[in-house]
Amino acid sequence: MRTLEHRQARAAGPRHRLRAVAIAAAASLLIAGPAAAQLATTNTAAIMGATVAAIPSCLAYRVTGVCFWLRCTPFGCSVKTSIKVSHYMPDVVVSTYGAPEQHPWADVGVPVAGIMTGLGSSFMGSLLDSSADTAREAQEVATFKSADAFGNPVGAFMGGVTTWEYPDAQELMNFPSQELPRIAQMWASVPRDLANGVLEGARATAMNPQQLLGELGNIPGQLSGMMDSISNLGGLLTSTTGDMGGGSGDGGGTTGESGGTGGGSGGGTGGQSWGDMINSAMTAGGRGLSEYICPGGSGMLSLQYHSELDSLFWRGKIPLELLYPGSWVPGIGEVGNSLINTWGGEYPRMGELVQSHPRKASAVMAHRVGSVIRRGAQPHIYKKLYAKGGGFRYFAQVADPKWQAVHPVPEPGCMTFGANDSLGVGSWGDYQTSGNNGYVWNLWHRYECCSKAAPIFLFAVP
Repeated sequence: MRTLEHRQARAAGPRHRLRAVAIAAAASLLIAGPAAAQLATTNTAAIMGATVAAIPSCLAYRVTGVCFWLRCTPFGCSVKTSIKVSHYMPDVVVSTYGAPEQHPWADVGVPVAGIMTGLGSSFMGSLLDSSADTAREAQEVATFKSADAFGNPVGAFMGGVTTWEYPDAQELMNFPSQELPRIAQMWASVPRDLANGVLEGARATAMNPQQLLGELGNIPGQLSGMMDSISNLGGLLTSTTGDMGGGSGDGGGTTGESGGTGGGSGGGTGGQSWGDMINSAMTAGGRGLSEYICPGGSGMLSLQYHSELDSLFWRGKIPLELLYPGSWVPGIGEVGNSLINTWGGEYPRMGELVQSHPRKASAVMAHRVGSVIRRGAQPHIYKKLYAKGGGFRYFAQVADPKWQAVHPVPEPGCMTFGANDSLGVGSWGDYQTSGNNGYVWNLWHRYECCSKAAPIFLFAVP
């Protein structure tokens, strides 16, 4: 059984054109070679380059049907059609790290982490201590990490999403009315024969959580006093992608018109910004590819989640995550395919984990962040991901997540976490670890939609 202490520690044409553009774009960016594994940080240009390089593998573009629409005028009605498509989008960039100054995303993550640490300290009523390194030893060792999720600029360009958003208390305030009933249903499915004193105490607390919920009342007021500081980040972050024409630096520099200031080699796209390049690709050939691309769930570098701002919950001061049966019962929400092969639990979605392999620990933390931002009414301070394409009808959104490694070793393909490496010579992630335990992942989600061809939707085939 998991005790409280243990759990707290632990269309073919558009597709071909897009594929050709992705390959050309990836080739045009100077992507770091094998030495990248030795770099402590990355930057926006390198993250965008790694994302574009993965589009041919991760996009999974398919034409799935046809949508029928009705347009009526004083002169009569007519039926219009549009193509129904399914594909993945690189919604967010998820990073895990220790101290704020060790954030692996140098030109975005480091300055934001510094600001958020100050705001989180205000919430906690004391200075936030830095996260601990992951100790790779034979015995169980608890690790604590901070984490955040920013909108991927490439996904925003592909979908034409320019909205900048940031966390608020809206979903948190919906937790008592919307999520608590679901938690009660989850407990109802837990077999009674697993009962022991600790488990029954957790069940009783979940059925009567008033004491924990009483601590939520002051959060909206506290958060409203910080909104100016958070909202001002929008201009700072979006200016980062103003011109990505130069090559990336040594990972620690910022990007500008002539390359990274940290030793970048220039060149890149020859002065053309990443935004111009991707938007040109999306509008090539008449009406453009944008008609055949479902806009994703995050805006340009939107701050979907930051564990320092969410410190009351990520650090367990208000332990609402312990209401979930997955925080107590083995096998619920494991990042893996069995109790024997597990990298760690999805619950409790806090910053502590028992996992001695640093890259696996980062993967589980990233998985927890993704689990929060995909859903509504979660017990955290965050901004929920949702499709922002007003000119589209969606049949699936923010679905079927998969991950791409971006830093320290970028990979041009996607994966799901939890691979069984028990029979291998080494562990998953060996020789791909970071010198400062900072990792960056792309989170891709599947969308299925068709563009609105007329005001009234009739039906779709199939």
